[in-house]
Amino acid sequence: MNKKTVTYILDIAFIAFAGLMVFRIFFGNREIGDIIEDVKRADTRWTVAGLVVIVAFVCCESWIFHYMLRIYKIRVSMLRCIRYSFIGFFFSCITPSASGGQPMQIVYMKRDGIKIGYSTLITWIVTICYKSALVILGTVFLIFKHDYCEAALGDWLWLLILGYVLNVGLLVGMIFVLFKPLYARTLGIKIVNLLAAIRLVKNAEKYIMKVSRITKNYSVGAEYVKKNFRVVVNVLLISFLQRVLLSSVTFIVYKAFGLRGESFLTIIAIQTVIGIMVEMMPLPGAAGISEACFMVLFERIFRHQLKSAMLLSRGISFYALLIISGIITLACHIFAKRHPITEEDFDVKRPEDK
Repeated sequence: MNKKTVTYILDIAFIAFAGLMVFRIFFGNREIGDIIEDVKRADTRWTVAGLVVIVAFVCCESWIFHYMLRIYKIRVSMLRCIRYSFIGFFFSCITPSASGGQPMQIVYMKRDGIKIGYSTLITWIVTICYKSALVILGTVFLIFKHDYCEAALGDWLWLLILGYVLNVGLLVGMIFVLFKPLYARTLGIKIVNLLAAIRLVKNAEKYIMKVSRITKNYSVGAEYVKKNFRVVVNVLLISFLQRVLLSSVTFIVYKAFGLRGESFLTIIAIQTVIGIMVEMMPLPGAAGISEACFMVLFERIFRHQLKSAMLLSRGISFYALLIISGIITLACHIFAKRHPITEEDFDVKRPEDK
């Protein structure tokens, strides 16, 4: 059993432990039977709708993959792109700060014969647009729901500020690497040399070559983006749709319990703010902190059904997705083809050069 496998097992164990602690903390004063009865009373039609929405949320990314791969004249079926997305979301769910999703998507694309240079560039752009959608929507929604969020957060306001700093910092860093690859290359080489000087890296030349190769690909990608900005706008629009679908699961749960009085925009606004608060937390699946933020921000909306609503919402948007994507990932792991990695796999050409 290799080191990565052990890490993934530990991450899954952490999610299970965090889930257990959530039950003990949030449901300690109630019989589990009462909670289950509350969930059972939820309208099954709305629950099924929530599952459909969360699958559609994943497939939005598949749509982007299919669209961008075709731009680079790489013929891949939509079904394969759906597999890449579920694989990505599985590893994002079980790794801190969702850091494992994109690397594993690149691995499985390579197994289908897609060069690492292309898959890396595409997943980089997808991540930038996905994070941009979160920050933009979160900012807009926070402006309109500022009073509610400030009153509900109270002492938790620091977590929202930290979330903004981490998300914006990551976004700025990724855009910097994409559009200023030469500066990023210089900085990367300096970091590698520093690590080599303190003996944390043994083969500095090997890592310098990797940095140079990656930044060269991003230089090509940045040039293409500048000339074809419409492509990025289309990807960003799909990312907005993704974000709305993910946040709308909570509104679906609200309707499933037969509640009325709050608008669709109000609920997805609050859920988007929660996304800013928790997505960069170094916890697999943001387990524990997501539930806590839900309890804080939705207390005034769900009231006495708050705990049951949190359980159902999180069950659909995280645990159901984890199970579905886990099954698909296992099947892909068993049946996927293996392709050896060569130096050419890291090279990217402009679409017009292909």
